[in-house]
Amino acid sequence: MIDREAISTELAEIEHMLQDTRLSLDTRFALMGASQALRHVLDPETWQSASQNVLSSGRRADEAAARATRL
Repeated sequence: MIDREAISTELAEIEHMLQDTRLSLDTRFALMGASQALRHVLDPETWQSASQNVLSSGRRADEAAARATRL
């Protein structure tokens, strides 16, 4: 099992990599996702509830986008 120190080290490395202005958007978004996931592992209280992240079945995408901008 990976300990908190190892996760913190990986997180610091990712944050350092994000400083590179030459990264493609896809790479930057992937690193940002990895960074967010590692921060959530270190502090589970930062997770949003699923109801804020998942569309209800039958709801139109534009309605969901409008709702998300109001949050």
